[in-house]
Amino acid sequence: MPREKKLNILLLEGVAIFCVMLVHSGTPNYIYAFFSYGLSSLAFARGYQWKDRGFKELIKSRILLVQAYYVAGFINTMIYLILAPENVLQYPKYVYIINYLLGRMDKLDQVAINAVPLWFFLMLFLAEVMYYFVNKNRFLLAVSIFLAIILRIIPHEPFIFKIDAAIVALPFFWLGKIWRKYELEVRPLDFALSTLALILISQTNGDISWNNQWFGKNGLIALLGELVAIFVVIYLSEMVKAINLDKFFYKLAFNALFVIGYHMLLGSLLYVILSTFGVVISDVMSLLNKIWYIYFAFDLLIVYLAMKYLPTKVKSLLIGDFRRVSK
Repeated sequence: MPREKKLNILLLEGVAIFCVMLVHSGTPNYIYAFFSYGLSSLAFARGYQWKDRGFKELIKSRILLVQAYYVAGFINTMIYLILAPENVLQYPKYVYIINYLLGRMDKLDQVAINAVPLWFFLMLFLAEVMYYFVNKNRFLLAVSIFLAIILRIIPHEPFIFKIDAAIVALPFFWLGKIWRKYELEVRPLDFALSTLALILISQTNGDISWNNQWFGKNGLIALLGELVAIFVVIYLSEMVKAINLDKFFYKLAFNALFVIGYHMLLGSLLYVILSTFGVVISDVMSLLNKIWYIYFAFDLLIVYLAMKYLPTKVKSLLIGDFRRVSK
């Protein structure tokens, strides 16, 4: 029987954000597929931290997610529309703006690519609002889990404002709450078996995306993969603590909104540097797939420097946290 042990949620979130940055680095598909299952750990973390409180208090404490989406989304989108070459912008500029306003970040060729990760903020906000209600009633909770499974099985066009992605996240909120209740632990054998299972699932079922509502060849198998991915991320968060790498991952967690919101924009500075030295980039994605490990290292470095040296009020302004700006 697992021994009781409290999870370090900040480190877990830091590791999960690190994985998000990795999958956005143009990694080979076999790597991308493996880490694409890890997003469930962030929903799990919110469930683990869940506190019963009034609805107004919940909205007040989590509205920053919506503010971060629209402020960082506006900045990212405007920069993209201003700087992107004409041959990249295949649609009228208003199309990119409308999709951003409606939370349709799944339309990858009709949104600012550097703004795509921001969909997570809308999803998480809606998921927390939904969980506030379903958590109070076992029947509603069962219905929400059933709907989450149905959405995985039945192919569909992603909903506006990431409503369907929020529903898909709800089972992991519940799992996080249950995990905290029993204070379970992931042992080395659990980690090894979970890693092997995730390798098998990701390489046979393929990659998944909550943003695009794509769950590989089989939605139920994808759900199993997301469950074992939580075990993997939990254990990795304990490992970074054991080998004294926790400071960097704490920093990622404390700056989560800024990092998720701007890591792709900051990473794109590499293309500016390459262009300055005369490198002609005709196909960005083709280049990224070839030098993904260089891009990832550069992105980690530039994000770290931004976290460390950008003034707190500047970072707060960039994510729409106007309360900190005014202090």
